[in-house]
Amino acid sequence: MALNRLFRTFASLAFCLILSFGLATPLQAQPAGAEIISVTTPDEALRFHYPRRFAPAVEILERQGPQLFHKLEQTLGIENFPTVDVWVLPDLNIFYELHELQSRPPAWAVGLSFSKKRTILVLHGIGPNREPVDIHRTFAHELAHVAIDEATGEHRVPRWFNEGFAIMHADEWSAERSEMLARAAATGMLIPFESLTDTFPGHHNTVSVAYAQSFHFVRHLQSRYGDQTFARLTARVRAGEDFYVALEALTGEPFSVVQAEWREALEQGSSFWSIFRDENVFFFGASLLFLVAWAVRRKQKRKQLQAMSNEDPPEGWDYDDSRYPLPGDTYRPQ
Repeated sequence: MALNRLFRTFASLAFCLILSFGLATPLQAQPAGAEIISVTTPDEALRFHYPRRFAPAVEILERQGPQLFHKLEQTLGIENFPTVDVWVLPDLNIFYELHELQSRPPAWAVGLSFSKKRTILVLHGIGPNREPVDIHRTFAHELAHVAIDEATGEHRVPRWFNEGFAIMHADEWSAERSEMLARAAATGMLIPFESLTDTFPGHHNTVSVAYAQSFHFVRHLQSRYGDQTFARLTARVRAGEDFYVALEALTGEPFSVVQAEWREALEQGSSFWSIFRDENVFFFGASLLFLVAWAVRRKQKRKQLQAMSNEDPPEGWDYDDSRYPLPGDTYRPQ
């Protein structure tokens, strides 16, 4: 009896080992990068790495990428921008596994750029929000981060400037972000940029405001001080000058003044119109307008009926009230 029990235990252990070996073997025989191919653009600006089945999507990036690349060179004044490696993957973890990295990408990430490594990752497929990832805008966003790193050398810029510039370059502004920023400005919920120098808030709603106002302020700097502002700014930072000192030298005003002017203009432009963006106010206003319109129309109708009753019958009107009595009259038979 004891021998049979020992045999069954041994057989169970052997089966588990065989099963584990069988599950592990395919991963060893077919590593995550087995299907990855690499293609470099003719101008050697970008080197794409991706599974062969992603070729149709990546081919579009291959055509559009160099134009975005050289636009960044011009905007930031970058000379001899080295080749950037772009990994387009169904799972960002694949890159970490191929390069035997101990860390892992954030669960929410659809794109990443490695600081000072000239490498970006782009997720192709369904993102954490259960919606398809826009690989073109994600690619443009992460490429902008790499360009900022290249333009500033060993020095850094504030987080708000880095993110705001990337959103502007990737054309990621939307009506939803505009509405959210208007509400934040109207309700006094804007965040001081000094608080966004190193990190962004952790709360979802607050971090959304941080991204929105970063873009809006960066675009404000460009529109007010000219297209060459960022090239001059990053050149000063690359030379070792503090970002805020460099920005003050270019604008001619302390950063606190520039920020206050932007905030005041935004709040004035948002305080009135943000009222109409509130769904409850909009519904109440629409209902009120409907009631007013109904009352006016009813009043006009009443005036028309009253005018008709006071008019004399038109000529030639041969009406026999004995045969066709009006309501309230007594019918008189012949």
